[in-house]
Amino acid sequence: MNLFEKMFNYQIMTRLNETGLFTWTSQERAWLRLMLKHPAAFEALRPLTLKKLQEMLEPEQDLNLQDYLTEKAKSVENSVSHPLLQTLRQMILHHQGFRLTGRVRNGRISNDQFGFPYKLEYSMVKKEWYVLWYAPRFHKLMATKLHSIIAVEAEPIEAALASKYAQKITTLTEHRKTTVTIEVLPEFNQELSRILYAFSCFEKQVDYDEGEQTYRIILTIPRGEMDYVLSKMRFLGKRVRITDNASLRKRMAETASKVLARYAESEAEGESESQRIQNYNRNK
Repeated sequence: MNLFEKMFNYQIMTRLNETGLFTWTSQERAWLRLMLKHPAAFEALRPLTLKKLQEMLEPEQDLNLQDYLTEKAKSVENSVSHPLLQTLRQMILHHQGFRLTGRVRNGRISNDQFGFPYKLEYSMVKKEWYVLWYAPRFHKLMATKLHSIIAVEAEPIEAALASKYAQKITTLTEHRKTTVTIEVLPEFNQELSRILYAFSCFEKQVDYDEGEQTYRIILTIPRGEMDYVLSKMRFLGKRVRITDNASLRKRMAETASKVLARYAESEAEGESESQRIQNYNRNK
């Protein structure tokens, strides 16, 4: 598949996502079938939902990872599910508020806080579930770890008020977003699909400068995801560069300087050791 075919396929996928449709490959279906056998699936999904998914995936072939992977020593695995997931999911689906009691950062207990939950998120880095909610009292968006919640109770609210909260959440979310322009160096244009995949979780626009034969990816991201973008930039290395965000450019430059300094120290230590050996041999 050439580069322009990949771009065309990417545009099709973008249009499908905009219309709410989702397509999945045979490998993704096989992977999902395998994941449904994990013990956490029985905790995270309702029995009816689990059964329906299993029936849909029955014709798929098994993904036998044991034929390709060998699992050796690993750390203790915590459950990726949480007892409050079902409760909070139902509140979100029914546009309900809640009364929350939980532990905050300084160790004190926050009692009976009213909020409007709108999303559940799982952090792959911290291996923890979060509930995102709007606090009308403070007019702020909040994120609370599920394991910090001591008690939570649903509180019905009027449809008009729920709609008002949802609109406020949208406004605050958009206000938190910013844009970052990432330029693909021309010699790596053939790796555009890989680069786009690295930023697949963000809204994006791709522009192509025919004169310079350069692709520019304009990302729209929440301000809290800057560290994630930087981690992807470090992973992609010399293939890409940030062109318009002074703060991110500075942080990338600091990272590069620290890495170079680390290797410079190693080389200096190596030279000192070599000099000591030469001096020892001369003294002999």
